[in-house]
Amino acid sequence: MTETPDITDKAVINYINAKYQPADSRLVPFRKVCEHAKVPVIRKEAESLMATLLELKKPARILEIGTALGYSACFFAYKCPKAHVFTIEKDEKTYMAACSNVKNAGLEDRIHLYQGDGEEVTDRIAESGMKFDFIFIDAAKSHYERFMDSALKCAADGAMIISDNILQGGMTLLDSELPENRKHRSNIRKMNAYVDRICSDERMDTCLVSTGDGMAVTILKGRDE
Repeated sequence: MTETPDITDKAVINYINAKYQPADSRLVPFRKVCEHAKVPVIRKEAESLMATLLELKKPARILEIGTALGYSACFFAYKCPKAHVFTIEKDEKTYMAACSNVKNAGLEDRIHLYQGDGEEVTDRIAESGMKFDFIFIDAAKSHYERFMDSALKCAADGAMIISDNILQGGMTLLDSELPENRKHRSNIRKMNAYVDRICSDERMDTCLVSTGDGMAVTILKGRDE
């Protein structure tokens, strides 16, 4: 397999993270728990960027596809104390752990957890007529396109949609030098197709940033008649 390119200057990341300020002090031990358990958690520099975006957007409702242990859902709730967070986790065991973490954080009145496939659950939420100002996609990377399709059904006009980990540790850049591993090849192709789509869709304004493992910041500006 072709080696993943080193696309991140660690000195820059260390400098940025030295200025990191959590939205709430309770996030510090929570992050350590996630890291110790080797469960994916939003990187500090990505969290800092989203904190600024949330401050600008001031969403009333936030949808997250990919709960993991609930860290980012708690971050959203702490950062936006008037917002309600709706978060979806496919794995049942992980979902149960997230429920416990949210309860321990005392946020169960504003964080609403769902267990199931991201697309299927989002479709059910959309059927209720609920709209979201801010959507965070951070689940299985090869499924981002269908997650986006379902997210659009419940996105309010002007909604901000964040797609995390679009660089996949640099693997997304291996377009002309695909790895031998079939799964990795498929993931690369699907992510490139997804990024191409959100950058060319006339309904969206999308900015790609290299923060963390790469993020796409999309503003939904209009819909087809």
